[in-house]
Amino acid sequence: MSDVVVSRESTAPVARLWQVATDWSGHGRFFPLTTVRADPTDSDPGVGVRLHATTGFGPLRLHDRMVVTCWEPPGERGTCELRKVGRVLGGRAVLEVEPAGSGSRLRWTTDVGPAPERLRRLVAPVAKVSAIPLYRHVVRGMVREAERG
Repeated sequence: MSDVVVSRESTAPVARLWQVATDWSGHGRFFPLTTVRADPTDSDPGVGVRLHATTGFGPLRLHDRMVVTCWEPPGERGTCELRKVGRVLGGRAVLEVEPAGSGSRLRWTTDVGPAPERLRRLVAPVAKVSAIPLYRHVVRGMVREAERG
């Protein structure tokens, strides 16, 4: 899938927005029907942290494994990249938090889709149409939570 990019400005400081956006276990508050956990052995954030997301309802479940491949916490700005490493989903997501006006901006870039890249390219037009509203919802929720303090 070609990149989906969703960006939203916030009145929250960069550090607070980063904290919300990289609180992996908290992602379930923003992604519908989803729980996320970091590998129990990964107590420190950073490159190599393995994440396990499960999305579903009842017996229907999608397991999504990811690994953090870039971790640059904010001084002025912060960047984190996740790579999908499961059999079902492939691609990457990049979260960037930077100053904007008197607050900050969260930019989420993703090309997530089916794991085989050929299949991901094939379904890209349909996947992108459904991904845009999902990631708008996620980014909007993270910004709102960061602003609530």
